[in-house]
Amino acid sequence: MATPRMTHGQRERGVLNDVEASFPNFTGCPRFWTEVPDGQDPPDFICREPGGAIGLELTEWLDGDQMGSAKYRESQREQIHRVLSNNWEQGYQPKNFCGAFPSPLGNERISRADEQPLREEFFACAAEVDRNWSDDSDHWGNSFYLTEFSAFPSLRSYFSAIRYIGGEPHGLNWIGEQGDGNAFDPNVPVASLKQTLDSKLADYSTSEKQAHLSTYGLTELDLLVHGGFNIYAYNTPSGHLSLEEITRRGADYYAGHPERDIFIRVWFFHSLDTADELNQLLGFAPGQGRVRWLAQLWPEFRVFSGSVGGD
Repeated sequence: MATPRMTHGQRERGVLNDVEASFPNFTGCPRFWTEVPDGQDPPDFICREPGGAIGLELTEWLDGDQMGSAKYRESQREQIHRVLSNNWEQGYQPKNFCGAFPSPLGNERISRADEQPLREEFFACAAEVDRNWSDDSDHWGNSFYLTEFSAFPSLRSYFSAIRYIGGEPHGLNWIGEQGDGNAFDPNVPVASLKQTLDSKLADYSTSEKQAHLSTYGLTELDLLVHGGFNIYAYNTPSGHLSLEEITRRGADYYAGHPERDIFIRVWFFHSLDTADELNQLLGFAPGQGRVRWLAQLWPEFRVFSGSVGGD
């Protein structure tokens, strides 16, 4: 039975719960947030207090154009994994490495006629790498990055590289997927954040949206920009800028925006859990790569104590 898709409200509640679990009372005092039903928002949540109602709107930190192309690459990698890993138990089983991660070459999808030849060459190549594992001098740490496929024309047509991770095979599917390796402009995450802020401010400054919000009798409207797995999977920052630098630039941009008074307070929250099974495979410590980062962008910039993973 298919798992029911979460509603917009359920997704946003999950984000808010995550914020409050890591940063209790992040607004300054305990608040009970009531979800506004889908179709009646904005705002996404309301807290009713003796002094008046406070609205909280959530929006995701994403670059739509970049996400669209990344979605295609994800579909491409899913096809590669299907072709290579289907009935993987019947193929070659390595003795010296426990993972193989192919990187697709370009955006070309595998033609039906090439699926079986590609699969056969993949396992033949894996066997060759495995046989020569202890004698090969090109290993980097506990991994081997293969970029030359002269003996395997199908691999050469579809893959730019295959990364093999050394270690004792553990009986699980050892064929993984790896991103395309393209470098991202370090300014893209900042531009995406600015675009997100721009979009919300432009939308909420209209007379129609202000009239809608007035029906809730709000005394304060706040904004929470949030990131998570989608950022990691589709809008991956280059790593050249830390989360503190990204959020600081976002705060500077917001402070100079002509519509900045639409929201009384603005926060940025980024949350990412680690895949400890993959950490173990790659030799990283459990929990390495976990992110729980909260910064206030407006009315003043500050990073919340307890934020982790900002580098």
